Amino acid sequence: MHNIHISTIVGNDLPVEEQLPMIQKAGFDGFFTLYTGTGPLKAWASLAKEWKLDFETIHGPFQYANRMWEPGTAGDDYLDFLKRCIDACHLIQVDKFILHTTVGNHAPDVSQKGLSRFQKLCDYAKALGVHICFENIEPLPHLKAVMDYITDPFHGFCWDIGHNICYTPHIDMMELYGNRLMCLHIHDNRGVTQPGNIDYRDDLHLLPFDGVLDWDWFAEKLNEYHYDGPVTLEVSDQNLSEYHTMSTEAYLAIAYERGCRLRDKLYK
Repeated sequence: MHNIHISTIVGNDLPVEEQLPMIQKAGFDGFFTLYTGTGPLKAWASLAKEWKLDFETIHGPFQYANRMWEPGTAGDDYLDFLKRCIDACHLIQVDKFILHTTVGNHAPDVSQKGLSRFQKLCDYAKALGVHICFENIEPLPHLKAVMDYITDPFHGFCWDIGHNICYTPHIDMMELYGNRLMCLHIHDNRGVTQPGNIDYRDDLHLLPFDGVLDWDWFAEKLNEYHYDGPVTLEVSDQNLSEYHTMSTEAYLAIAYERGCRLRDKLYK
């Protein structure tokens, strides 16, 4: 049976160390969190063991993702920074690192220099036993370029279904990368609310079933590709008025129930 995981809650002010026991008490089997190079990962990993939670993945930083495509030392320095993030994953024995290939609707052109940097990062990560999972984001050609270039099956794809619906609803991500799927980011939204204008503000990270996403279709896609990993939510308690009146414990309890509803649609 699929385990049910969740991110530390996007936008919530509670420290990770306070969220973890709440996540476990709500019923979740595991979690992931963002790491930007400064968080106390070793302490979080220790708490995860204490609370018997699977530390599924680390979400890499993305604010400066476009630097990977830039010429000169800024891109090289950013590659070195990402390598240090990979070191941190290895240190705490988290074997999946989620990475954006760009940030925003505009990025430097796809370049051989950028592709070579991603290859170097993937080779470095593989040597340490860390899988890089490239995540779908805004509709730029960079993800496809990287996925076509990095052919080693050790690395793969993170399907963010919320991003798929509000940024690239015309693209069947599973048709492209379903055979390389390694993990999920599950959340809901209202789709593209301004046709012709892709806007990051459409990326609401609502709980499943609180937006417009067709969850039967989503489950059918996962079943088609025989996905057997965790049902992993990446949600925020900031973008729906009903969430604002809930305690964090109540929000997590509802999130877990939604995860169970999704799991019931999947092959056992």
